[in-house]
Amino acid sequence: MEIKSNIYFKIGQPSTGKSFGFAYENLKDNDFFTDFNETQYKLIPVSGGIGNEYKGLQNTDLAISYDVINETLKLGDFLKMLMLAIKNPEKQYVVFLDDFHNQDISSLLSEYTPLFKAQQKVDLTNFVKAENTQDLDVEKFDSTSDFIDKWNVFIETLRKKDGVSIVPITNRLSGEDIKLVYPANFYLFGAANFNEKTVNIFADWADRAYIESIDPIKLMKDFKKIKEINDNDFVDCVVKINEELQMILEEHGIYDYEKYCFGIWKLVDEKGNVETDDKKQKKLIIFLLGMIKNALIYNNKNSLINEIGTELLTHMKDDKFFKLTDTELEDKKTLHKYGIYES
Repeated sequence: MEIKSNIYFKIGQPSTGKSFGFAYENLKDNDFFTDFNETQYKLIPVSGGIGNEYKGLQNTDLAISYDVINETLKLGDFLKMLMLAIKNPEKQYVVFLDDFHNQDISSLLSEYTPLFKAQQKVDLTNFVKAENTQDLDVEKFDSTSDFIDKWNVFIETLRKKDGVSIVPITNRLSGEDIKLVYPANFYLFGAANFNEKTVNIFADWADRAYIESIDPIKLMKDFKKIKEINDNDFVDCVVKINEELQMILEEHGIYDYEKYCFGIWKLVDEKGNVETDDKKQKKLIIFLLGMIKNALIYNNKNSLINEIGTELLTHMKDDKFFKLTDTELEDKKTLHKYGIYES
């Protein structure tokens, strides 16, 4: 996978392999990252929704927080990785926000918006000296105030360097600002599904990140070529569903079909082999049609679900996995049976 930018987000339908290239095992083997180990990588799953408000990425991950159980202060994982990158410019540090569609990323990272401007990114290799950071134990510190004071003095030594912009963020526990810079060796990656939180990423992050929308149809065709799958009725059927859906969407004046079509990964096992059990194949097809329905809901196309569903089943009626009669196509129960019905 080519690393397109220091801030790189992939957005697409479920099962399109968005997270795959951002996993530690894949980055470790990527020629772009050198001498890369687990201490330089942090995966933060972004949970959300009712009952999960306090799981995954929270404001406490982004700043200094209080650990109630151990009665100690700690750096949030996101902030810690950023500070380590500043302190150790010869190493590469990665934070991967997985499933960030569960929260409003623009709001959650709002304090860092002023920092991550492309023109403020700076290579600190020739600016940061080991002797200036020996007292800055980012992994562990005793006094918050003492640590922040030392940290800010260290950051101030960079102020006189050409091209180094310092941006403070507020530590809500003490009110003291923590001064930061945007180091060229810090990478923020993210993967998200299309939904109401990611359909329109605010302009501030669109300006700061390389945002890639995954094309599911291209992904499927590439998968067939790589795996040399030519005579597999199940795969052919699934690809056809996507292709027919694209045509139907365009007839309705919907051209961003990547938000509605789906990916290949639900069709294969952990080794990349295609599902061969006939009953499981049929269940998967119903599951995929349900994903199309959810995509229409996320994109505020609820009123079109039954119409598009009927057209799609009509296009697929002669396929061996459907075999639908005209009478069945006229019955709304058929839409419900295939998981693409809106009451």
